[in-house]
Amino acid sequence: MHLHGGHPEFAFERLGVEPRAVLDFSVNISPLGVPQAVKEIWNGLLQESESYPSENGAGVKKFYESRFGLPPECVLPGNGSIDLIYDIPRMLNIKHALIPQPTFNDYARACRASGAKVINGQLNQLEGCDAYFIGNPNNPTGKIIPSEDLLQLADHFPEILFFVDEAFIQFVEDADPFTLLRSDRLRDNIVIFHSLTKIYALPGLRIGAAISTPKTISKLTSKRAPWMASRIAERVAVALANCIDYERDLVPMIRTERQRMFQTLENHPSFKPVPGAANFLLAQWTGTENLDDLLRHLLKQGLYVRDCRNFRGLEENWFRLGIRLPEENKLLIKALASA
Repeated sequence: MHLHGGHPEFAFERLGVEPRAVLDFSVNISPLGVPQAVKEIWNGLLQESESYPSENGAGVKKFYESRFGLPPECVLPGNGSIDLIYDIPRMLNIKHALIPQPTFNDYARACRASGAKVINGQLNQLEGCDAYFIGNPNNPTGKIIPSEDLLQLADHFPEILFFVDEAFIQFVEDADPFTLLRSDRLRDNIVIFHSLTKIYALPGLRIGAAISTPKTISKLTSKRAPWMASRIAERVAVALANCIDYERDLVPMIRTERQRMFQTLENHPSFKPVPGAANFLLAQWTGTENLDDLLRHLLKQGLYVRDCRNFRGLEENWFRLGIRLPEENKLLIKALASA
């Protein structure tokens, strides 16, 4: 089934557990909540809804120029990065996409929706493909690849389009060796997807962008509808460019809590966790033959994690948990320890 996290109501019904309030560990957003800079302008945004946004998403472009030093002509704003993940394969007429598994299900779904054939394989199957999708860090494994490796790959195969999803890159401590969000690392055949909804806890607002060279972005822009982002999204994006302190508080906490959660799972005989670099952890449940036993145990305690059995290659009782605030993580650690 095509499912995302954030829907505990379905799990209550399926597992026969009486609905109750839950701490949702199935989603991968910042546990610090909406940044103060956004809260300060929020009341004034109502009036903004009476006016049209800029046609090219200028406010979103300003964020990437201020935060990452990326020229406006290198940025294509979208209604969240998922909007662009679905639209760009169609705009670029992708025919054969190689997508290593396990990874975010929407890459394959977007390619199929655009009429492309999807090949679930590894790099040695690149021949005959015109596109390659990868998450960096990857969702749901949390694995991360040095930017130099991706650049060498793209330079070696100039005829292939490389789509790199960096939705979680800002959660990575010392991310510079891994990110492509730098002007000197852009290539005509690389399109980077980036999201502002994860790191700034704004999934309901939908703000994101695709980043590439001016040549590639110009080609994509010519095929996109105007008003690429709402006026409110533009205003919020400009405010987010000033949230460096928010990230400085968040990222070390995520690292510390991820390590603590990993050690808890690693030391428990019923779990096999996977080391990762993002704000979540992937693990396999081995305590019984059915992951439902763990999910039910957690739901009864008001805790909800992401069932990953609908990811290709993770059918054997894999699940993912997002990293939340320390006191919330303690509750999950206690429940996992008793599983």
